[in-house]
Amino acid sequence: MAAPSASAAAPVPSGTGRWPPAWLTHVGVVIGLGIVVLLSSMAIGAAATSMTEHGVSVGDFQLAGTSAKAEMAYDELGHDGRRTAWWFLALELPFLASYGLLLSAGCAFAALRLAAAGAARLAHIARFAAVFGLLAAGSDLIQNSALAVVLTGSFAQPAPRIAAVFGDLTWVFGISAGFVFVAGWILATLRSRQMAPK
Repeated sequence: MAAPSASAAAPVPSGTGRWPPAWLTHVGVVIGLGIVVLLSSMAIGAAATSMTEHGVSVGDFQLAGTSAKAEMAYDELGHDGRRTAWWFLALELPFLASYGLLLSAGCAFAALRLAAAGAARLAHIARFAAVFGLLAAGSDLIQNSALAVVLTGSFAQPAPRIAAVFGDLTWVFGISAGFVFVAGWILATLRSRQMAPK
């Protein structure tokens, strides 16, 4: 008698290698991420207001792009403003981690809704798009790392350019994930209504 294959002898547990992971769509996880986003965004807002009071807006600081503009922002912030900017970058860490996961969770929820409505291909696209939330958070982290270099007083390229480019990528990935969540939810709702018995 032939020996059983390795796959038959050791079946792979369900959920292994699944993307997005099942825990990402747990209501408790989503609520927790939402709370972290809310609290950290309030703290970031306060830091951003303080930076503006020192003469430099968050946009000018994050998207300077050139060495000359980065040095100008550094000088205009002054000692107290630069200390606030460090706090701004520190507070962004929990914010970017939580909003990245929350955007991914939104796409995952959209994928579940689309799959339940029988739109398998659209559900596959939404599952793929869940990575956009993580890419947005990763781009934000790279931007902040470049800004930290600028805050040390180093204005030479490529740090200012990296901060500007990855700042733009943060928005691109974040908006893309948000669009997939909203569009997927709407399409799933419309398809469910069409399939409902009259």
